[in-house]
Amino acid sequence: MKKIFLSSYFAGTIKQFQTFIQENSITAKKILCIPTAGNVEDYIGYIDEGYQSLIDLGYEIDNLDVANEATDSVVFKIQQAEILFITGGNTFYLLQELKRKNLLPLIVEKIKNGTPYIGESAGAIILAPSIEYNKIMDSPKSAPELLDYSGLGITNFYTLPHYIEDPFTKTVQETYNNYHQRLNFMPINNHEAIIVLGDSYKVI
Repeated sequence: MKKIFLSSYFAGTIKQFQTFIQENSITAKKILCIPTAGNVEDYIGYIDEGYQSLIDLGYEIDNLDVANEATDSVVFKIQQAEILFITGGNTFYLLQELKRKNLLPLIVEKIKNGTPYIGESAGAIILAPSIEYNKIMDSPKSAPELLDYSGLGITNFYTLPHYIEDPFTKTVQETYNNYHQRLNFMPINNHEAIIVLGDSYKVI
């Protein structure tokens, strides 16, 4: 069964994460963290804050940048992962690097087989059928080789992170206005999370 925790800002949803872990009897203590989306961002302090929050809870972090490690090594580490955490950053760059190494089928398989998945912002958005809607918030120019915006297709909704949160207030509202009649949006602010269990989901 799918066990998924999605947030805008992971460090702001630690209480919800602890509830998610407890209610689903998730006992693994090693987390494979993929911070690749932050490679093209000027500010990545949120990644460090998320990592520290997990360390404070007693988790062991294995950091994996899929853009700068050999494909064989990346595939092996994802195959062995007990919990997957893909952080925030540029969604288009993240998807480009995942597709460059053909990692989407592997990640989909892991999630569908029950490996707990944590997705923060970009890491949440890529679970949707497509990430094209996020081009107002993120620049596709950071991913010049990404020609196909199709995501993992794990969720039938489209996560809209940082809802009415600075500095994304205007771009989030513009995204919502442009796409809400066509897409099943799930807007969340920096202190809310989406829990997906099997085929059901809710915001907490």
